[in-house]
Amino acid sequence: MLNRAEAQEVAAVGIRPNSSILSVLSHLNYKAWYAVAEFVDNSIQSYLSNREELRALHGDAYKLKVRVWLDQQNKLIEVTDNAAGIKGADYPRAFRPAEIPTDRTGLSEFGMGMKTAACWFTHTWSVRSKALGEPVERMIRFDLNEIINGRLEHLPVLETSANKDAHFTVLRLGLLPVPLTPT
Repeated sequence: MLNRAEAQEVAAVGIRPNSSILSVLSHLNYKAWYAVAEFVDNSIQSYLSNREELRALHGDAYKLKVRVWLDQQNKLIEVTDNAAGIKGADYPRAFRPAEIPTDRTGLSEFGMGMKTAACWFTHTWSVRSKALGEPVERMIRFDLNEIINGRLEHLPVLETSANKDAHFTVLRLGLLPVPLTPT
């Protein structure tokens, strides 16, 4: 038996989840309609948080539009909106599992909705977004097999120049492994 002098001191332990937590999300007891609602909630919250700026740009007639498109033949779901997009400053938080939003008064409370829902549907998904007022469009791709096998902790974000007044988000869920029938 080790005496106190021979034992290794343990002053602190890391408790931040690593990227392998994403693989657990596909095993949750979810329903397709609930998962899609997570994406729609994000669009609505983006609109609510940026309503004044959107109306200043487009006038009082501006309406939020969210489109959920199902392509059964190609096993693909695409969710698009004309809300304010994801700001560059929010990218690290928006795509990190269990990163609680700075403002929890709206629809986003725990920082898991989009990631949980996307990973529940498929291991291959992407987000392309253009934030209102920013001069770039950003794209990030998730391939859970690559993330887990490579023990990746960071994903590259592709930035391209864009009109600063453009604003949207496109979430694309590809290679869906399950039959796409309403539940």
